[in-house]
Amino acid sequence: MAIIQHIYTDGACSGNPGPGGWGTVLYMADGGVHEVGGGETQTTNNRMEMQAAIAGLTLLRDSGQTAPVTLHTDSEYVLKGITQWIAGWKRRGWVNSAKKPVLNRDLWEVMDGLATEVNHSLDRPLQWVYVRGHSGDPGNERCDTIARAFAAQRSIELAVALP
Repeated sequence: MAIIQHIYTDGACSGNPGPGGWGTVLYMADGGVHEVGGGETQTTNNRMEMQAAIAGLTLLRDSGQTAPVTLHTDSEYVLKGITQWIAGWKRRGWVNSAKKPVLNRDLWEVMDGLATEVNHSLDRPLQWVYVRGHSGDPGNERCDTIARAFAAQRSIELAVALP
């Protein structure tokens, strides 16, 4: 199985809430590309951003690889949530700093579990990187195209590089 080097993720929503989609692109060390996506009829942009990251983390976990990986997201919500805020949320019993229940707790718990599993198997912890959306980054642009297609329930051809 090819080694995953970079994971790109993005979510889209037509209306917020409204129909949404997510896209995830994995770039392999051998030059291969693997794309996945999905959608929901009634959701929010943040949930779709999270679903894209969860899909990437799931594929990474299931690959069993130990080589370091970078996950790119244009969602500050996902990036800050998983790298900064989640420890405090768990410490406070899933209550945020405003003393309100954490939104999307179901997905945060899944993402946290996956990130923990992945970090136990990789040689170095997963690196989370913010990429500015719609800035011409090819990985981010492709994820956006996939997410928008799923949000609009349009067919899209996805690259498949994993067995």
